[in-house]
Amino acid sequence: MPAALVSPLIAAGTVFRVPDGSPPLDHTSILKTVEVRWNLPALTARDAAAQDLGNVLTLVVPRADDPLAGVVVPVAIGQVPGASKPSHLQQVYAELVSQLPVSDDKGGAHHIMPVMSTSDDYDKYIRDRINAWKASRNAAPAPPMA
Repeated sequence: MPAALVSPLIAAGTVFRVPDGSPPLDHTSILKTVEVRWNLPALTARDAAAQDLGNVLTLVVPRADDPLAGVVVPVAIGQVPGASKPSHLQQVYAELVSQLPVSDDKGGAHHIMPVMSTSDDYDKYIRDRINAWKASRNAAPAPPMA
């Protein structure tokens, strides 16, 4: 599986492959590299057996070039389609916060979620409902001690 190694100690354009028959690289290879580089003991048998990445760190003096020099970040122009529409996550979140127990003016906690159509409507409802729930929790008297 391919991976990208990023370090100022790797020469620009380097392609690194483990030798045939060697253990594959995985995230424990990073641990192994740190352990070898600073003479630390292995944490587990897995990182003890992992392939070290030290062979790709070939530079003694770190690179000082700017890999982003000349890169132009694309900028979106115009309106993002559907930006004002609520996301599915907002809809689910609003449904969940509508079920928070907030006392109403009749002393109960009955609540019907309002009809909303925009992302901003959902954001405001979620924020207001959570704030109302927090306020009702702070205003509630402490339960009697048994």
